[in-house]
Amino acid sequence: MKRTVICEYVGNGHPDKVADQISDALLDAFLEKDPDTRAGIEVMVKDNIVVLGGEVKTSAQIDYEYVVRQTMNGIDYPENHHLGFDDIRVINLIGKQSSEISRSVDREDGIIGAGDQGFCVGFASNETATYMPLGAYLARQLCKCADSIGHQKIGPDIKSQVVVTYDENGKPHVDSILVSSMHQCSLDECRALIRQYITTNGMGMSEAFFNRHIIEDRPDITINPSGEWHIGGSISDCGMTNRKIVVDQYGGYASVGGGGLSGKDMSKVDRSATYMCRFLAKNIVAAGIADTAKVELAYMIGLPQPCAINVDLNRNRHLTDAITAWIRDNVDLSPKGIMERFDGSKPRYNRVTQFGHFGTSDSDLLQTEGYNCFPWEETTLAKTLQTHFTV
Repeated sequence: MKRTVICEYVGNGHPDKVADQISDALLDAFLEKDPDTRAGIEVMVKDNIVVLGGEVKTSAQIDYEYVVRQTMNGIDYPENHHLGFDDIRVINLIGKQSSEISRSVDREDGIIGAGDQGFCVGFASNETATYMPLGAYLARQLCKCADSIGHQKIGPDIKSQVVVTYDENGKPHVDSILVSSMHQCSLDECRALIRQYITTNGMGMSEAFFNRHIIEDRPDITINPSGEWHIGGSISDCGMTNRKIVVDQYGGYASVGGGGLSGKDMSKVDRSATYMCRFLAKNIVAAGIADTAKVELAYMIGLPQPCAINVDLNRNRHLTDAITAWIRDNVDLSPKGIMERFDGSKPRYNRVTQFGHFGTSDSDLLQTEGYNCFPWEETTLAKTLQTHFTV
C-alpha cells in the first residue's frame, strides 16, 4: 500500500537540543567523578538564562555553572546573541534522588532494577548504510550542512524536514526537502549555499545513493520559506530537555517510547533499553532476516527484566516468536546487563546527543579515551543471528 513518511531533524543550536546537550554535559561531569551516579536532569533555556531541575544521587561534586557555560559557549552563536561563556545566568534547582526510587533501582541484593516503568522502541532499515530509514537519515544529513558551510554563514539553529513516499512495491521516492536555518549572510546567499549543499552531494552520501534519491527523485527543495532569520536559539524560542524525542529516534517510521533520552544515566530504561532496542533491531536487519525491524521492550519500576518483548519484521514474520525467545534467552536485558554491554558509565552522552543517538555505522564509530561512543550501533550479533536463523 502506498504510504508517505515525514521526518525532521534539528541542529545543535536549536534551543531544545541545547537543553539536551546541557543535561548530558552535566551527566558526563558527574560520571567522570562517580561512575555510579544516578541522574535525571532537566533543563530549560530561555534567552541567556538556564534553569536546571531534576534529581541526582552521586558522591561527585561538580561546578554546575562552569559546565553549563562551557556547553553554551561551544555552540557558536553569533556575538549579537550574547550567549557566550560570561553571558549565561544559571538557576540550579537540582535535588537529590528520592530514597524510595533509589531503593527500587540499587537494590540490596545487588540487582539494578528499572528506574521507572518504561516502553522503549528501536528500529532499523537496510535502506541506508547506517541502517537508519531513508527519511530520518536524510533529515539528519541536512542539518549537518550548518557545520559544513560554517556558522559565520548559517546556523547553528537549523531544522530540516524530509517527505518520502513509498509506492505499492515499497520503493521510496523523496518528494520534498525543507530546510530552515538562521543565517548571518544574506537570505539569497543562505538559500544558495544550502541548495548547493543538497544538490552537489555535500551530504556525504555514496554517488549511487545520491543519484538515486536526489538526482533521480528530484525532490522539491524549499529553503527558509518564512524569509530572513537572523536571531535564533534561546533568544527566539524556549528550549526544554527531551522535547525532541521523535527527532532523536526515527521520525515517522516507528513509534517511540514515552520517555526522552537525555540527562538520564543508564539505570533509566528510557535510555538504556531504547539503545538496546536499536541494537537488536539493527542486528536483525544486518543479519538479513528482514529489511526493516522494530523491537519493543517494556519494564516495571524496580524489576530488572522486561515484562514484554515485541519484535516486528517486514518479512520472515514466521520467525518472530523464535527470535523473541532467542533474545530473551541470550541477551541480558536488565539495566545492569545493558550497562555492562554498552559500558554505560562512560561520560559519552553530550557527544552522543550532539551527533545523534542513532545512525553511526560500524566503520566510523567515534572513539573517546579509547572506548566506543556508540556501542549500540555495532552489529556484533548479526553473524550469530544469521547462523541461528537460516533464511
